[in-house]
Formats: sequence, C-alpha cells, structure tokens
Amino acid sequence: MHLNIYDNCSSIIEEWETILNHYDDCPSEGDIWEIARSSTELPILGNIYQDLILNRIISHFCEETGLDYDDLDVFIFVNSYDTHLRINGKYIYSVQDYLDCIKLYK
Repeated sequence: MHLNIYDNCSSIIEEWETILNHYDDCPSEGDIWEIARSSTELPILGNIYQDLILNRIISHFCEETGLDYDDLDVFIFVNSYDTHLRINGKYIYSVQDYLDCIKLYK
C-alpha cells in the first residue's frame, strides 16, 4: 500500500527529504505506520512523516557539528502545510540553508 502522505505536508518537504537522502535516512512507510498504530487519536500521516524528517535532520546536524541537542535552540513546529524548522534562529527551508547552518556551527 502506498501512503499519500504529501497531501498534508509543507511545500518544503522535498528540500528536507533531499537533506536526509544525503544520509540515506528517509523515514519508511513502516516507520510512519509504527507511530500511527500507537496513536490514540486519528493520526495525520503527513504530520508523522514531517516530524520524523525534522527530528532526523536535527540528529544529523548534531553529528555534523559535534553539538548536543541541548546546546541548540531548536524550534520544530509540525502542522500540515504550516511546518517549520529553525536552528538557533536560522530557518531551514532549503538544503543550502542547512549547509550554511552547519558551516556556521562546525
């Protein structure tokens, strides 16, 4: 079965997927279903997917920079189309934004 997760995702999702493709770490349908099954409310699959994506980006950012999550001011807001990622005040809307942020903190 193919999930139509993109119906409720930010227009930036492809940029975030490109970042994770570099690490070969995109969430699978199984990852999404594992979380959806444990939901007590009707899950929005796109939100689950975006949450997984953004948290994995932060994890890789920490690996790249050597910083701990607690050392960062991370803002993750997931609400279908209105989804955002900010690291220390820098919005991550593109691969270049991510790379520039790594350079800044490496």
